[in-house]
Order: sequence, then structure tokens, then C-alpha cells
Amino acid sequence: MWKKIILGVGITLICLYALFEIGYYATSDPFFCASCHEVKKYTTSWQSSAHKSINCLECHQPRGELGKFQAKARGLNYVFQHLTGDYTVPTRAVISDRNCIECHLDDNSAFPKTIKLKNTIKVNHYQTIKKSQSCIDCHRDTGHAVDIYLSPDLNGIK
Repeated sequence: MWKKIILGVGITLICLYALFEIGYYATSDPFFCASCHEVKKYTTSWQSSAHKSINCLECHQPRGELGKFQAKARGLNYVFQHLTGDYTVPTRAVISDRNCIECHLDDNSAFPKTIKLKNTIKVNHYQTIKKSQSCIDCHRDTGHAVDIYLSPDLNGIK
């Protein structure tokens, strides 16, 4: 009896996780994000950025499986806000320095042409990291323009 219950629970959990993964990848494209969120201008700006070859979640989600759940829970909240009209312009999106460092310290083999921190001459990034300064202190506009809704020169982006 217990073996059947444990097997049933195990199979159910595996199926639920597989469905989550399918949904995760189906809803992780930047254009999917822009279709529901009030971030169309950010997506358009991203298309001409240095990071145009990576999707939103490479920067805007915590690493690991729990990061996927956290990002999609946040996404469901954005969908609810969009559908009810009860939203604010997302000007302070979540970005973890760990996401920047993973690629720019050469820890992510998926992006081999990434500019590496060790190859930068102007700034000693290791000292910056040791001082607990955030990457976005200096690189706020790297992935896409920010504060688009506040900037008159970017209001022409649709």
C-alpha cells in the first residue's frame, strides 16, 4: 500500500515538474514577456543592446531551480497586474550581480564570446567586487535603456 502511495506521489511530482519546465521555457522569450507586460519599450531597447543574444531571465532571475519558480511567480503577479490594470512601470527590475559575474568571469560556457572581467584594463573589477559594489552601479544601461518612461529622448521607442 505505502509503495503505491510513494510511487504515485513520485510520479505526480515528476509530471508536475515536467509541466513546469515546459511552461517555463514557453514563457521565457523576451517577446512573450513584452506581450503581457508594460515593458515593450524595454524589449525594443534590448534588441539593440550588447545583451541582445540572451533572454530576459539570464539577468532578471536568481540562479537555480528555485530562481525559476521565483521568476515565474513574479511573472504571474505581472500578468495579474496587467489584466486588472493595477500596475506600475517596472523601473527597478531584479538583477543579481551573480548573473553578471557568472558570464563575465567565464563561468557560463553558453556565452563564450563574453567580455571577461580579467580582460578589462580601465577598471579593476575584482577590487570593485571586493568593495561590495553592484555591477549596475556602473553598468545600469547595459542590457537595455532604463527609465525609458522618464526619458524624453527615448519616448519615441514603441
